[in-house]
Amino acid sequence: MSSKPTVLHIGDPIKYNHDFYHAEFESRFHIIQATETERDSFIEALKSEKYGDFSAIFRPHFQTGGFMGQWDAELISYLPQSVRIFASAGAGFNWADVDILGQHKIWYANGAGASDEAVSDTALYMILSVFRNFTRSQLAARTVDPEIFTATHKLIATISHNPRGYVLGVVGFGNISKKLAFKAYMALGMKIHYFDIVRADQKEEEQLQATYHETLEDLLKVADCVTLHTPLNKYTQDLIDEKAFSLMKPGSRIVNTARGQVVNEDALIRALESGHISAAALDVHYNEPQVSPRLASMENVTLTTHIGGGALDTRINFELNAMKNIIQVVGPSGEFIGEPLTPVNRQAFEAST
Repeated sequence: MSSKPTVLHIGDPIKYNHDFYHAEFESRFHIIQATETERDSFIEALKSEKYGDFSAIFRPHFQTGGFMGQWDAELISYLPQSVRIFASAGAGFNWADVDILGQHKIWYANGAGASDEAVSDTALYMILSVFRNFTRSQLAARTVDPEIFTATHKLIATISHNPRGYVLGVVGFGNISKKLAFKAYMALGMKIHYFDIVRADQKEEEQLQATYHETLEDLLKVADCVTLHTPLNKYTQDLIDEKAFSLMKPGSRIVNTARGQVVNEDALIRALESGHISAAALDVHYNEPQVSPRLASMENVTLTTHIGGGALDTRINFELNAMKNIIQVVGPSGEFIGEPLTPVNRQAFEAST
């Protein structure tokens, strides 16, 4: 029996940070790979204490290790009291009830920071696309039809705008959207307005000459382009719905690199078909990986395959940060020694007894 704290590894083996894994991570922890492939058998393994009193859960790849489904109250209740942290790759965490983890005195840490550059770049591209109608132009070029090429060439110049001077309405002002706001302000000359439940500090606002709105409704009324950067939870499901679209300016635009279900898809389709929303860009989709056929048929809608953070740099740092988060939290006897670098559930964790 190893004297080192145990880490339960779910999902595929590491792929990138082998030197750090062997020199730093493996030297500190006894790592066990979960072998189950579905929820019921995983629950039975926890009930039978198959993996003992492990101190951490390690999920280095967000595309694997989800075989047990939702980390809800039922599943979390079977975790041993020795667990200190669930460290996962990826920025999203709608598949885990992080508040219940916090109530069990378990930190949840995500890959925040690793994907900031990639996602903010994706959103910047999408802003350019909805103002300049790049998707319509690309579709026309790919027909290889000279008449369609020429007609679209003429049309684009009459319906497109430079983003400079227009209001970018940022919903959720975290690290990714602050990077995006900086790029849009400095490179594109856009005016930055934002809404968040927590206001940024004065220095950050001054740097971007950003205007804060106390309500989402107030922001929607002034934005020429709305960009979404909120997690998906019970409060943000269908956040941008029929009412929200009705508050937006006629001819305004929307960009979503957050989660598909933050935007009510049927309401978006109606707003686009009526012309009230002139263009949309979606990296994420309501019924992902299924893309709406109606949205896919629209030339004023830019669609990508949830690749906002899809850069090799992101994957490398997701994996590395998951290991570093565990190292920050778990001591040599499995005790708490600190807090993670990227905690998600601080409020619930600190409120627990």
